[in-house]
Amino acid sequence: MMTTLSIPAAQRKRRRFSPEFKARILDACQQPNTSVASVALEHNLNANLVRKWIRNARPTPDQPDFIPLPQPQSLACRSGRTDPIRIEIPHRRGAVVIEWPLSGADTCQTLLRDLLQ
Repeated sequence: MMTTLSIPAAQRKRRRFSPEFKARILDACQQPNTSVASVALEHNLNANLVRKWIRNARPTPDQPDFIPLPQPQSLACRSGRTDPIRIEIPHRRGAVVIEWPLSGADTCQTLLRDLLQ
């Protein structure tokens, strides 16, 4: 008869990190020629945890990552040129060529968006 001895697994305690410590880690990740994984290893941290801290440190919705800027009028329009928009699509039976007036660039964009969906 075989007897087994069961030893309860040591309970892991969740580590807590101060905001100052997280800031130092995030600053270390920003240094040139440094990877997140190397910083995590150096501080005995999981790289996924450090990446989560980086994600959480990004701007909030009231501070967007991307701020749309108005598009400047194209050089062609400012110079008074009226060359058409020319799109050439190669095909095995011959190229398909679309010429569209520059003044209708917005409708050409709509057409292309609809065709490519």
